[in-house]
Amino acid sequence: MSAMMDTVQAVMQANIDKDDELFLSYLTDDIEYHYHMSSRPLLGKEWVAKFLKKYREITADVEWRIDNFAETGNKLLVEGYEEYLDTRTNERVAHPYMGIFEFRDGKISHWRDYFEMDNKAG
Repeated sequence: MSAMMDTVQAVMQANIDKDDELFLSYLTDDIEYHYHMSSRPLLGKEWVAKFLKKYREITADVEWRIDNFAETGNKLLVEGYEEYLDTRTNERVAHPYMGIFEFRDGKISHWRDYFEMDNKAG
């Protein structure tokens, strides 16, 4: 496994463990995070920290896995699956996704997620 994949898996574990400080430590200070491509990107760790706080308020029992990945240069592309309980509606949300991570000096500097927002777990 590559160092980039190790970093993304560490981010995933920090998310599951709800350790936002550790999660943020894997990002550059000027991170650009597109959590959904039709939404405005989050710029910088402070904005990502606010996003994580909101995410924690509306989700529970998160499952996040990577099924396939490829890398070239400083980019890592992952294909996987995310599922969680939406605590506002008490419904399970599930979706396959594609993520693209760009790295600088061993940290994630750009992150783009592609998925459908409205999928309910069946």
